[in-house]
Parts: sequence; C-alpha cells; structure tokens
Amino acid sequence: MKIITSDKMTYDAAVMTGSFARTFSNIGLDYGNQDSVIANCNNEYDKDVRTKTSSFGTSKRKRKNTQESVVGEQIQFVGEQLGEIAHALDQFTEDKTTHLYGEVMSMEVEGFDDDFLCTMFDYLVGRESEAKVFLAKSTKHRKT
Repeated sequence: MKIITSDKMTYDAAVMTGSFARTFSNIGLDYGNQDSVIANCNNEYDKDVRTKTSSFGTSKRKRKNTQESVVGEQIQFVGEQLGEIAHALDQFTEDKTTHLYGEVMSMEVEGFDDDFLCTMFDYLVGRESEAKVFLAKSTKHRKT
C-alpha cells in the first residue's frame, strides 16, 4: 500500500478554503511533483508496531503502579515511625513521672516540708527539661 501526500500548494488551497473533507477524486495529484512524499506501509510492520505499542502502554501503567506503591510504602513507614515516637513519649512520661516523684519525695529526709516537695514535684512535671536536669544531678547538687 502506498500513501502519497499532496504538495504544499494543494495543502495551502485546502487550508484557505477550509475544505478538509475532500475525497481523492477532488484533489489533483501530480505524480511528477517533487514535494510529494511516498510512504510504504506493509502488513508485516503492523504486527511489530502493535506489539510495541501495547507493551509500551503496559510499561507505563507499571511505572505508575510502582510509583504509587513506593509512595504508599513511604507513607506507611512514616506512620509506623510516628507511632513508635508516640509510644516512646508515652513510656517516657509515665516511667519518668513515677521516678521523679520518688526522687523529689526522697528529699524529705533532708528536712524539706512535704507540701513544699509536692509543689516542687508539680513544678517539675510541668517543665520537662528542668525535671531531666533535676534527675541527672546527684542528691547533694539538687537545689530546691
């Protein structure tokens, strides 16, 4: 099968008139025209083209699914990490609060009033960084 395209003059005339629905009988073809392009299309090549086109479309879908699965895995990983952080914060608050209370109340032996120590404990629970410093210091260096 051979396809012969029209020359530039015929194309320009069709564009100017706006008549794109012409039949081959309406178009004057000049077989000796230098601007014509001849294209050979054999059925043998159609099979290769169809195969390549369908595999190309499939590979595009695979890439999209791969990208979506990577994003999904990343979101799941971040969610798991946030859950672990929240769990660690809960454990820190629960474990350290009990330990902090015991350390503050142990200073009662040194002559501090029980009400004063309870007030100091409440203050330290509200200020986590100062509570960490208090617990890190040895008993003789703790100031109330």
